[in-house]
Amino acid sequence: MEYFSNHYSDLKFSLSNIENEGLRNAQIGALHSIGSYFTLYKKNPALIVMPTGSGKTTVLILSAFLLRANRVLVITPSVLVRGQIFDEFNKLKTAKELKSLLSKLQCPKVFEQKNLRTTINVFC
Repeated sequence: MEYFSNHYSDLKFSLSNIENEGLRNAQIGALHSIGSYFTLYKKNPALIVMPTGSGKTTVLILSAFLLRANRVLVITPSVLVRGQIFDEFNKLKTAKELKSLLSKLQCPKVFEQKNLRTTINVFC
């Protein structure tokens, strides 16, 4: 269950340049902002705002490694987005293509909840 924290050292901040595809400036900036924010405010929530097409899903995935997460819960606004994020977490395809993670890195165990839960269990 500690996949992301166990693979923290596998995270690389590969920069995009003319010769190599890598993380874009907006992604690098977002990751540094996330890291510095949670250095100071470990228990407080944060909101990251990035433009359409800037690589939010990759930032979301790499943030789990950066923050050494034990578990990650992603809630999406639509079925389409849910499927896309599930595929990215399941294969780590983009992060590996950008050389931010090793291509041979084993992927995490991912679960996609497809049905709406109609009951809520509250334990006190």
